[in-house]
Formats: sequence, structure tokens, C-alpha cells
Amino acid sequence: MDGEEIVQRIFGKDTISLEQRNALCNSNTSSPPGSRKSMCLEVAKELIGSQLNEFGPSIDTVGLPPDTREGRIGPPVVRFDIATHSGLFVVGADRLSVNSQSNFSTIRANACLFKGKWQYELQLGSKGVMQVGWATNFCKFSQEIGVGDTANSYAYDGNRQRKWNVSTHKYGEPWLSGDVIGCTIDLNDGILVFYRNGRSLGEAFSNIQLGPGMAYFPSVSLAFTENLVANFGSTPMRYPVEGFLPIQDAPYKDLAKAELLSKWLNHLLELLLDTREGKGQSIGVTSEPMTDEALLLALAHTIIGHLAPLLLSPYITEACLMPFLESLCSNCQPKKGKDKSNRKLHLFLDLLWAFLEDFEIKKCLEHVVTHMLSDFRHVSFVLEYPHQKKTLSLLLCLVDHPQTRHHLLEHVLFDKVRFANFVHVKPLDEGGLAEVVHTSWWDSGKPDPSIDHKKSSYLRACKEIQRAIAEVENLQVQLLKALMNNTDGTATRPSSRKIFLRKFRTFLHENLISSRTMPLLQTPLPITLCCFHRLLVTFRELWAAEVDEQRLFIPTRTFYDGSINYYSIDRLGGVVSHLNKSLREDLVRELGPEHNVVAGTETNSNLQSVDPVLARLLTQQQTSSGPLLVERITGVPPRLTEKNTAGPADPFASLIELLDGLILFYHVAAHKQIAKVSTLRESMHEYTTALESTRSRQDAVQQAASSSTAVEESNIDEILRELNQTCDVFTTKLSEQARHMAWVRAAVYSSEKQSQLAWLFRVVLTTMMEASKTDGLFSFVPEFYLETLVELCTALRTFLHPTAPIEDVKNADQLLMEMGKFLANHFADTRIVHANSKDTLIQSLATFVCSPNTLQALERCPVDSRMAMVRSLLRPYENRAWAQSNWVLVRIWQGCGFAFRYHKSPHLLRKMGPKLLHSDSNLISQSIKPCPSKLYQSHVKEIMLGDEPLATSFLNSLLNQLNWAFSEFIGMLQEIQNVSSRPERVFIESRQLKICATCFDLTLALLRVLEMVASVASPIFTDSSRVSADSLLARLCQLLCQVLNRVSSQAGCFQHVVTLEIPDLETVDHFPILAAVVGILLALLNKELKETNVKEDPIPKVSLALLLEPSFQLESLNFVLGNFHKDSKLRNKIFSFRNYTDDVNDKEIDSVQQMISFLTALSSRVTHAEVSEEQLCTICYAYPISATFKPCNHQSCRSCIAHHLMNSRDCFFCKTPIERVLSSEGEVLHELLQKDRLPVKAN
Repeated sequence: MDGEEIVQRIFGKDTISLEQRNALCNSNTSSPPGSRKSMCLEVAKELIGSQLNEFGPSIDTVGLPPDTREGRIGPPVVRFDIATHSGLFVVGADRLSVNSQSNFSTIRANACLFKGKWQYELQLGSKGVMQVGWATNFCKFSQEIGVGDTANSYAYDGNRQRKWNVSTHKYGEPWLSGDVIGCTIDLNDGILVFYRNGRSLGEAFSNIQLGPGMAYFPSVSLAFTENLVANFGSTPMRYPVEGFLPIQDAPYKDLAKAELLSKWLNHLLELLLDTREGKGQSIGVTSEPMTDEALLLALAHTIIGHLAPLLLSPYITEACLMPFLESLCSNCQPKKGKDKSNRKLHLFLDLLWAFLEDFEIKKCLEHVVTHMLSDFRHVSFVLEYPHQKKTLSLLLCLVDHPQTRHHLLEHVLFDKVRFANFVHVKPLDEGGLAEVVHTSWWDSGKPDPSIDHKKSSYLRACKEIQRAIAEVENLQVQLLKALMNNTDGTATRPSSRKIFLRKFRTFLHENLISSRTMPLLQTPLPITLCCFHRLLVTFRELWAAEVDEQRLFIPTRTFYDGSINYYSIDRLGGVVSHLNKSLREDLVRELGPEHNVVAGTETNSNLQSVDPVLARLLTQQQTSSGPLLVERITGVPPRLTEKNTAGPADPFASLIELLDGLILFYHVAAHKQIAKVSTLRESMHEYTTALESTRSRQDAVQQAASSSTAVEESNIDEILRELNQTCDVFTTKLSEQARHMAWVRAAVYSSEKQSQLAWLFRVVLTTMMEASKTDGLFSFVPEFYLETLVELCTALRTFLHPTAPIEDVKNADQLLMEMGKFLANHFADTRIVHANSKDTLIQSLATFVCSPNTLQALERCPVDSRMAMVRSLLRPYENRAWAQSNWVLVRIWQGCGFAFRYHKSPHLLRKMGPKLLHSDSNLISQSIKPCPSKLYQSHVKEIMLGDEPLATSFLNSLLNQLNWAFSEFIGMLQEIQNVSSRPERVFIESRQLKICATCFDLTLALLRVLEMVASVASPIFTDSSRVSADSLLARLCQLLCQVLNRVSSQAGCFQHVVTLEIPDLETVDHFPILAAVVGILLALLNKELKETNVKEDPIPKVSLALLLEPSFQLESLNFVLGNFHKDSKLRNKIFSFRNYTDDVNDKEIDSVQQMISFLTALSSRVTHAEVSEEQLCTICYAYPISATFKPCNHQSCRSCIAHHLMNSRDCFFCKTPIERVLSSEGEVLHELLQKDRLPVKAN
């Protein structure tokens, strides 16, 4: 192929002038071989120059000319004016993207319009409250007043579907993130129109004020964290409106040049490919110095040299380069090998990297990816997602080129745009969903013929959505696999996987701290969930291809050898620096004495000197001052802090690092989105319940209509009409929610997503169980592993279920049992010292005893684990957080106690008024159906009866806490009573009321645990052979009598506060606390009631202890059945268990009546000896002095000293260590050896 043919095939015969053609002919006939192609090259350069000069000078040589179009004032480049904003913004480097950091921030453009027809576009980055439109220079804005709130400003808000101009009116459609909102202004006729994705929303305003001084600026007002990107004409309008001009003029001449150069370059690429494949008619390499390929490369250098400055313009990139790239990739399939289309694209990229300056190609690629992201984020109108598939295919082709892939990973996909955006699948808008989901169905909980026939069609639509989504997801997984290529590392360059993992780690760190310090850097939750699932699928495919080990878990060594940077994340055992010191011997044994961790050097050679989030925040705006600021703060240039070792990554280690990152990613973001999505199902349930209730009222009204008079019928017709309208509102709302739920079923709660979460749950659980086998090194496990384990379990059991039933998970029962075993073995593990982790464990265990299926899983655990769990629950309630473990014991018992079968206290069901909003999931008042465990009750019995010291210390601490909780509760009630009795109006703090309610709930929980112990292990109190039985019984009777007396007093503070019906004290009532107390008494007296003859037998032990208690009053017991003398001055409603027929059965009423009669009969046989005041114990003033402390000789009653010695060995009065306690007769009651002394407690 000779030079003339090459030139003609590239530039076309018609473009070559006669003079140039003659020069080419002469060179072919008269010039030596070495100069003929050189002459062709010179002719081609002349031709290129002459062709381009016809369009005039380029922008890069003369700068942007002034925009002299009529009706416009301002610079030629239109951007947001950062000098005129109100509130705080984060503005992008191009000053086209804004992110509000104030409650309501306003900013306007730097150009205004007073005549003609103009338009600009906004792509929404979020869908919250924003008012976008136009404003004049006269408008004054603040953080309360934005665009549309002043007389000369006009705005549209798609979040609230309103238009604003001082007043507001219904207008437009709801908008979504990714929507393109068009804003047009006709200053000839004074008309404003807004567009959503190219569709007109109708005329918004007409007759806007025109005339001298009235020039309108594009203006936007954004609520906190809302963000958008404006296009005033810097790129082609996505949806140009006929007759309207962009505010920034398009570079038409430069665009024509770029299109011509691209056309020539396309021809050149074809010839170059053919030449390299040997298809061209080469004259022979040896016959002339310049080969065909050399000539083509020289021509490419010339063409690209002219194209380079044009590609710096985002307008040229989008209007010219993007179509050119799409044409090169039209048949490109990166996963199928190097076909011609792929080679053509790679050749083009090779030429760009060879002939462009670094800053030129980097800027060009940044524009390309930014445009691709904008296109990808656009809301799809059809289920096939054509724009998204096209964008992903093009991006796949680009990252298939190694050098381009490296650059995008290092500088663009993480630093300039969020790579996670490209793996997000955005839901269809409302119209698109309605076209796919023709019929709406929802689960009403029972057969409903009106909607059940729609179920099959609805589920088919869900499957159709799932199929369409799967195609996009497959492309996204291919993209991630390409970005994690591990074969492109060289001796001087790291592999793509190494770069990706480093950048991904920084990405995780940003999201970890963003909610606390830098919300700007936080990735939206819907995007993070999609990103998590795609990365998880990518990991599994890469693991199967490169490692393929069946039993997968994170090696425990990873947590302490410094191979992964966990930044400042705490460990289960506390802070890493402390663990490195305290477990140094274990580390030396596992790592060796020369390891960096052991030697105290840097734990990670890749650890960055500059905090990556700080560096990202300071450099992401691409300003010249950014990197310098990093250097001033840290003294280290930012790029020097991001280094990778060259070569490929170790497959096993790199994938383990990715999996570790995914576990952190789930905890940081993905789980939050899964929980958030579940609120849609909860909302549907509420609407379904409301709809059923309304229909029931309709039926009741229709039945009443049959026996009504004519006057009543008119009222009934009106009522029915209103009820029908209410049903229509509920049905419409449910239909809308059902369409969104179809998307959730297909994209979030599908069986595939469920299996992915279950797989990760197994991996994390196995990791934790394996780490637990390493003794002390278990403390190095990062705390988020435990959080993720619990969150995954919760997601599978609560959020996905029942939409995706947990029974569908393979070996679900075994999985739950293993989780229960882990909780049982570790919720009191001394290696776990991190406070939040300890709370997480006990709360998870409490959650497991709340539902039958998880409780059964706990019951299937090995007996050793069950016994260890119960023994840990029965530890003394001192020096630890005991409320949660006590609540676990309550749940084991709930359903077996006296009148304890309710899921919500019966008195709450009788209350009329607003819905109870104040509830705490950790309190006994929470509405949870009872599911007692006879198995665990038997374990409690076995341990309590088999280990007397443990039982004694546990019950002593429980009684101490009960005394504290009830005393605090009564004290606060007295304060409330005193305040309410004042003549002036006094407000009680809500916080104080909540503390009061909490103390009441704690009292109930402690009483119910005592009821369980008294029921299943009564010998602890009744068996006189047990050393502490008498003391515990006396203390228990004392506390029960105190509670009974306080609650049953008709003139006391308890009765007074209950009658006030204070909103935050709804749970405080007679029923729950009296039922608990009566349950304990019945459990203690059960045997005596059956076996004792009240007239002939001696008074049994429990009855005697109760009757001898100085504070015991039979009237307090009679109160529970309403059998008491009521004060005529009081108008309180009489309380009685008989009033709660649905909650207290006849057998229980009879047992209470029997107990009262039994104690009444015995009380007549009890005689109380008179004791002088001098002989009374000075501690309790209830019993006579009967014990002397040695050596100090102070005295008290036996009960007080026995109680005191359970907590202290020092004299109650003088703090002298007690050596022994003697009775009045000189008998040794307590002999205290030195080894028995309790440790001194620090103040």
C-alpha cells in the first residue's frame, strides 16, 4: 500500500486538492523510496491544517469569546456564583455540583437573562426537599427563605410536588435521584415551565414580572445534604426544548473540528489494524525506511495532536468522543476475548496514552467516566435498563485495557466518582413500576377473595423484575472482576487487585466515620447495599476460581499480624495497643520475636501517613491549594502516602482481605438499608390492619341499618359514604406500596439475596467459632465481626422473613442452633471486654428467647452450653450490667407465672387515648408473646439447688437490686405526688418520668424472676438444712410486704399517680406488680396450702415467717381481690383480680382466696411478744437484739447481721472486721475466718 492510497483512504479523495494530489504523484515517481512516504506525511499535515483552519481558531488559542447573544448578561462560562450563596455548600471544582451543608442553602448562577427563551438542566443527586427555578437580583435569601419564597423568585419542588412563588400550589410529579429536571423561561411572554426527564410538567407560572432591572438568574435552594449537578450548557442538554437556548453557548466550531478529526481517526484505526494483521499491500520493510505502520502512527500523532486540546472540553467529550467510543465498542465483548472491535478500542487507547500529555488524557478520561456515571444514574423508564446496560458495556471495554484500568482505579473511580454508583440498580419510577406490576397484591394475613386472585399475576411481575435486574447485575459483576484483575502486575507496577483493595479499604474507612464527622463522604445506603451484594458475588466467583477451599473463614492470625489495616477500630478485648502488651507472649509464639507487631514497629507497611479521609476531603475538589494544604497539615505530599508493592497479589491473602472488607461493609452500611427497607412491609401491615378495621365498621353499620328509623338511615348513609372513601384511600395507598414491594421482593428480599446473606452468616459464624479456639488471641477479633454476626442473623430472621422465609435457607435450623450455641458460650466470656460488644451479646441472647423458633434453637444446643449459659445468667447482680440478663430469665418464665400469660399488661388494653409511643424493647412491658422454656427452667432448678453458694449470692444480689429499684420508684412517685399537689402549675421533666417507669419495669422483672425461683426451686427458701434459707426467706417476706403495703394503700403515692394517668407512666398500674407479688407468695405457700391443717398442725415455716414479719398486713392481701374497707372520702375505683376475667382464670382466683383464708386463720394463732424500745435492733427497729459482734461488741438482731454479712464482713457501726457473731446465749452464730473475708471495694 503506497502513501497516496493511505492518505486517500484516511482523508477521502474529495478532500485532497489538485495541488496536493499532484504533489503526491510527483513524490511517487521522482522521489527516492525513503522520502515518498515522508512527502505523503507532509501533505497530510498540510491537508489537516487547511481543513481545520476553515473552522476558525480553536478555543485553546484565543480563549472563550464573549457571549454576545441578546437577552443575556454574564461571562461566557456559566457556573454557580460562590460569592452570592446563602448557607453552607460544598461546591465541586467545576462549580456545577453543589451539596448543601445547612438547613436550607441557596445559590445562583453567575449569568442572568432578561429577554428571549432559555433553558438549563439539573440532575438530582438526591430526592429530598429542593426548590429549583429562577430568581432576580432583588431577592434576599436566608436559611429559612429560599427560591420561590420571595416575590420575584419562582421554584418547583418535586419532593412535595409543589410550585412556589410566595404562596404554594400543587404542581408536577414526585422526583427521584438521577432525574433530569429541565427549567425553561420565556422572557418574551413571561412563562415558566419545568420538565422531568424531557416530559413537560405543564405551565408553572405565567405573567412573571418583566421590564427594566428584571433579570432572572438560575437559582436553587437545597435542604441539608441534598445535592445536584447543573448543566447550563457546558455539555449538551440531555433533553433540549425546541426554541430554547442553553445559557452557555455551545462550542460549535470546535465540535465540528472534533467530529472531522474523529472521522479521520476511525479510518486510520481500520488501516492500522489491517496493516498489523498483514492484510495491507506492504511494499516490504527492507525496500524503504518508513513502513506503512510508521506512516500511520505518524499520521495518528498529528491527528491526535490536533484533537488533544479539544478533548479537554466536557462538551466535546460528551458530544463527540462518547459516540466515537460507543461506535468502537458497539460489538465489543470483553469477556469473550480479543475480537476486532476490542482490538480497535485498545489500539485507540494505546494511541491516546502514547501521544497525549498526562494531564490531557487524565482530564479526558475523567470527563468520559463522569458522563458515563451521569448517564448510568438516569432513571430508567423501561424494565430492560437500556442506558445502564450500554454504559456498563462501554465501561467494561474501557477497563479491559490495562493502562486505562490502572489509571481509572488510581485516580478516577474512587477519587473523582464513586465506583459504587456503577453497581447500583435504581428502581423504576412510579410509571414504570405501574406498567410492569399491572395488578397489586398484598398479604392480608387471612383469606381475602377481593385480592387473593391477583397473587399469581403479582408474583409473575416480581419474577420479571428479578430477571431484568439479573442481567444488569451480571454486567456489574463482570466489571468488578475486571477491576480486580490480578494478572497485570509487573516488576514496577502493582496489579489492579492491589490498587482496588487499597482504595476499597479507604472507601470503607470513609463510610465508617462519615456518619459521625463527615456526612459529605457517606455513600447513599441503597447504593451500598447493591455494591455489597455485587462484591460478595464477585468474591465467591473469584474464590471458586483461584482458591476453592470448601470451609471458608477468616484466619484468626489476620486480626493480629498487621496484614490488614483496621484503622482505629476497637477489638473485642479492647484497644490494640493494650492487647499487644498484655498478650505479647501469645504473639511471640504465633508470629515469632522478629515480627513487626511484636517488635513494636509499624503494623502495616501500607499504613498511610495521612488520614485517607482527610486527604480525600482536601484533594477531591481538584483545587491547586488542596494538595498544598495536605502538605502543610501533615508534612507529607498526599501521593507519597499511597504506595503499593509491585507485582500481583497473593490470591488467598487478597481475597481474604476483600472478604474482611465485605464484613465491615455490611456492618457499616448494607444492614442499615436492609432494615430501612423492612419499614415498607411494616407500613403495609398497618394499612392492612386499618383497612380490615374499616371494613368491619362498615359491616357493623350495615347491620345496624336494618333496624334503624328513617332519620337514622340518612346518618347511616353518610357514615357508609365516609367509610367507603376511607377504604378507597387505604386501598390506593396499599396498591402503591405493593408495587414498591414488588421491587423489594425482586431486588432486596429475593431468594438469591437471602442465600448470599446466609452464606456470609455461616462464614462469619465459623470465623468467630474458630477464633474462640485460640484462647487469649480471640480478644484481637475486631468488634464489628460480632456486630455483623448479630446483624446478619437479625436480617435473616426479622427483615427478610417472612417475605423470604428463613425456612428456605439451607440447614436453617442447624444454623440457628450454632448461633444460639455461640451466644450461650460467649455472652459472659471474660475475653470480651469491649462494652458495646458485651451489650450486643446479651441483647442478642435476649432476642433469641423472644420467639419460639430461636428459643427452640437454644434448647437444641449441647447440654454443656445450656448449663454454662444458665450459670452465667445466675451470676450475682453486682459489678455488671444485670438488667438484660435478668430480662432473659423473665422470658424463660413468662407464660408460667401467676396471671403472666399476657403479651401486654391487661391494664394497657383498657386505656383509652392516643397510641403508646414510649416503649423500650428491653423492658418487660414490651408487647411480646410469651414462650416459656421448661427446659431452661429445669436447668435453673438444677443449678440453684445444686450450688448453694451461687444460689445464695445470686438471690442476695437480686433482693438488693429489688430493694433499690422499688425504693427509687417509690421515691420518685412521692416527688411527683408532691409536685402535683401544689396550687401552681408545675411541669415534670419527661426524662424523670421515663426513669420512674424504668424503675417500675425493673421491679416487675426482678419480682418475676423471684417467682420463677420460688416455683422451681422453693427449697432454697423453705429447706431449713440450707444455711441461708431462713435469712433469704425473711428478707423476701420483708420486701414482699413492703411492696404490698405501698401499692395497696388507697391514700398513698402509688394510687395517686395511677389516677393521674400521666402519659409517660402508662405502664405503672396495680395489676402487673400485684400479680407478681401474689405469684411469689403462692409459690412459697403452695406446699403448705395443700398439706397444713390450719386448726391442728403447727404453723408451717413460710407462713410463720410471713406472719411474724412486722410489716405484714392482711388488709394488703385482701386488696388484691377488692376485699377491704374503703375510705368513703376516696373515690378511687376498686381494684380486684376478679375484674380481669380474660387474664386471671377461676383457678387462680380460687388459689388467692384460699391463701388469704389460710393466712387469716393462722394469724389468729400467732402471738407477738411485747419488746421495749431499748431492746429493739437499732438497724431495723422490728426485731429484738439477739446477736453480738466480736470483737467490737456491737449488737443487732439475727436477721440484720445475717443480711449484712452477705455483703460485708465489717461491723455495721464501727467498721471493725467481725471475727465471730454470738447469740444472746453465747452460742456462735457465725465464725468468720480470714479467708472468708470479702475483698475491700474501691471507692
